[in-house]
Amino acid sequence: MKILAVCGGLRQESNTNKLVRKIAEASGVDYEIADLGKLEVKPCTGCSDCMMNEGKCPIEDDMQGLYGKLLEADGIILGSPTYFMNISGAVKCFIDRSLALFYRGIGPMYDPDMPFMGQRPLAGKFGVIVTTVAGAGHEKTIVELALCMGTSQRLNLVAEIAEAIGMNDVDDMPEVIKRAEAAGKKLGDALRKK
Repeated sequence: MKILAVCGGLRQESNTNKLVRKIAEASGVDYEIADLGKLEVKPCTGCSDCMMNEGKCPIEDDMQGLYGKLLEADGIILGSPTYFMNISGAVKCFIDRSLALFYRGIGPMYDPDMPFMGQRPLAGKFGVIVTTVAGAGHEKTIVELALCMGTSQRLNLVAEIAEAIGMNDVDDMPEVIKRAEAAGKKLGDALRKK
């Protein structure tokens, strides 16, 4: 069993990244961190090449390595800070580029009546989504993450964490850390029961 934990905060010690790591650690399962702040994931250009070429994205960057990690993972944690009342640009690029996986001939069809929507190779994997914000907008961000990872990718989301942190550090907020640890335990338990 393995978890891919995607840290979407571009600051290494952002509150979002801290919670993603805490969730992964608390799972009790082997995990790998994909730190978008250290990786180059360019925006999707909407070229549709992936649709026509068995899910191969023509953009050469670090997303190429993440495709295999997403497919190999049994569980996925995705964290995005809330920027301007929504997911961050780095996480949006990651989500948009994951579209290429839909055309690799793996997993259930999204909708048999709409074959152009492809398949869902991550369907049935367990996941956790998390966002933090200083002020407001985290409610919308968690809805967007659930739409992308739950509804579209078809992950079984076992926990969703959306925290308004203010100008604080989550390391100084034991109740927030407890919620992250509980989410990690829930993810680990789901993977072990699978």
